[in-house]
Amino acid sequence: MTTTTAPAPGPVLIGDPPPPVSRDRMMQLWVAASATSLLGDAAFTIALTWTAIHLLSPGLAGLVVAIELIPQALLMLVGGVIADRLDTRKVLVAGQAARTVVLLLGAFAWSYVGHSAAILVAVALSFGVVSGLTQPSAATLSRQLVHGDDLGTVIGWSQISGRMAQLLGAPVGAVVVARAGLGPAMLLDAATYVIVVAVLVLRIRPRFRLPRTVGEPWLAAMRGGLTYLARTPSARTLVIGLCSLNIFISPVSGIGVALRVSRSGWPAVWVGIVEVSFGIAAIAGSMLAIRWQGRRTAARGFWGLVLQGAGLAAVGVPTRGVVIAGAVVVGLTAGMASVWLSAAFQRTIAVSHLGRVSSVNRLGDLVLIPVMTPVFGMLAAGTGVLTSTIVFGVGMSILCLWFATRTAITRLD
Repeated sequence: MTTTTAPAPGPVLIGDPPPPVSRDRMMQLWVAASATSLLGDAAFTIALTWTAIHLLSPGLAGLVVAIELIPQALLMLVGGVIADRLDTRKVLVAGQAARTVVLLLGAFAWSYVGHSAAILVAVALSFGVVSGLTQPSAATLSRQLVHGDDLGTVIGWSQISGRMAQLLGAPVGAVVVARAGLGPAMLLDAATYVIVVAVLVLRIRPRFRLPRTVGEPWLAAMRGGLTYLARTPSARTLVIGLCSLNIFISPVSGIGVALRVSRSGWPAVWVGIVEVSFGIAAIAGSMLAIRWQGRRTAARGFWGLVLQGAGLAAVGVPTRGVVIAGAVVVGLTAGMASVWLSAAFQRTIAVSHLGRVSSVNRLGDLVLIPVMTPVFGMLAAGTGVLTSTIVFGVGMSILCLWFATRTAITRLD
């Protein structure tokens, strides 16, 4: 006797169908509000890093900058259960409001209590807690607002606006902290969260209802997300592939560029030039991905990242033009692949498990990046920057070639 598994329930339309995405003012407003918040975050991150470096010892400054990741990682799977259980909009409103309160209290303490590491650590830890509990919910919101066919376009808009916000936010943060200090930078970031809360409360209304795990014990729900991945080859392969990408990309972009500039004796401004080149190319890549969607986007994304390996390797070449060209290749392929792969992820994962699987995907990044970045640094110290970028570039190409040719990936749209 043959048994079949019933298909997982999909999103259920609540009211009128959403308008074409090009005329969807609610979705466009959400993208704009999210980008505004990212600009504030980028400005605050620069201000926090600058303040920590100038106020504290190098070791303590590094702790302040990185400590947010600890509660974020510890709570990420809990956030996944929250995302699949509770009302998404309410979770996000609570999270953004909590960030606003933390920043306001931090700005008050910084201005009237004193400049201390304890305040910086408290703000960073609080942000980590909120991020861990709410990021998976944010990952499910687009699925509740637009048709599955429009996810690629919306994700592309979000990534383009997000990258532009981060490019603008860094210099804004530098100017604010240099002229006014950390307190005003906190207030600026808090203002952007107020905008997000207002948009969520006044304008955002889900159009599709997702299944909820109401009544299921929390630990059982958490195990359910892992069991779903274990029993679903397409979802499992895609998530493993997505988690693996940053093993090679982040160390090269994070410290590889800085090491190349430093060891070549170039002015420090070249680190910024390379990063801006990457950002502009990534924006262009996302624009191309929006125009060129169609079928088999998951496999297409991994094939594009096979080419990215050459760009990662080129970052280590001690020639400025080659480094810029490498950054452009990395940015262009990253911009295209991120749109295609993110849309494939949203369409592939059962909506009943979308929050929990998103939390697993994000947890992979939080765990693997801190591990692989020191590995790259040690390899560069022992063999040189160019050898290290070549090793990581070849590794990236081989990894993505393997995933691009898996049946579980080639069947995905």
